[in-house]
Amino acid sequence: MMFFPSKTLNASNMETLIECQSEGDIKEHPLLASCESEDSICQLIEVKKRKKVLSWPFLMRRLSPASDFSGALETDLKASLFDQPLSIICGGSDTLPRPIQDILTILCLKGPSTEGIFRRAANEKARKELKEELNSGDVVDLESLPVHLLAVVFKDFLRSIPRKLLSSDLFEEWMGALEMQDEEDRIEALKQVADKLPRPNLLLLKHLVYVLHLISKNSEVNRMDSSNLAICIGPNMLTLENDQCLSFEAQKDLNNKVKTLVEFLIDNCFEIFGENIPVHSSITSVDSLEHTDSSGMECAII
Repeated sequence: MMFFPSKTLNASNMETLIECQSEGDIKEHPLLASCESEDSICQLIEVKKRKKVLSWPFLMRRLSPASDFSGALETDLKASLFDQPLSIICGGSDTLPRPIQDILTILCLKGPSTEGIFRRAANEKARKELKEELNSGDVVDLESLPVHLLAVVFKDFLRSIPRKLLSSDLFEEWMGALEMQDEEDRIEALKQVADKLPRPNLLLLKHLVYVLHLISKNSEVNRMDSSNLAICIGPNMLTLENDQCLSFEAQKDLNNKVKTLVEFLIDNCFEIFGENIPVHSSITSVDSLEHTDSSGMECAII
């Protein structure tokens, strides 16, 4: 498959897309026409007050049928997916493994409209089978699977990262930054701690908090605001090295601290990480418009 540099969907032409509402308008705009056929994940909603437009590199291509990207899977996934440092499974390319890219893409597209995302459990047998398939590098049609199953397996993936995504070595620095009284100072301090993460960890963190932020902005539908999301996913992102030795009260205090940190990262992701997700993926195709809108916030994908 040949890939081409994608065009940028900026504020100007996004407004054009949003304002085109008739069938005639859609036919005159090829970007809208490509979107029209995928109503389930691509909704054009008139937005009175636009907030942020995210440049989402994983969505620069449509999710391919499993048979279409089997070669990429075999190339990208050089090691077991679970229980490995991100530096091992990402290699030297600063690109997340394809299964993780695809899961994040689906969570971005379907998560905002899915009630209880990251909170509800999944079928244990299906969970185990999917983890085994992903870990062995098998080709999996992720689009056909329940989104709750993907969310649970993604949490398992985070939990399996040695020293965790936010790095247990930086625990005290994260907490120290969070204790800054002035919000601007707190944000600046958190930026500095984030910059100390290994590059693959920082890359995944940026993409993850943007997905969580998007989901939280649609909490009236999915019942998962930033606080609920932080409770469900925070312990998988950061902990202490010897957390299994902590007393119940100490563990509870630890979880509360991590929850507060992750909630702040979700609520302030633009201020901490910027408005555009850096494109570290080589997947860019002109066959590419997926657009979902959530309460005035777009996951823009060109």
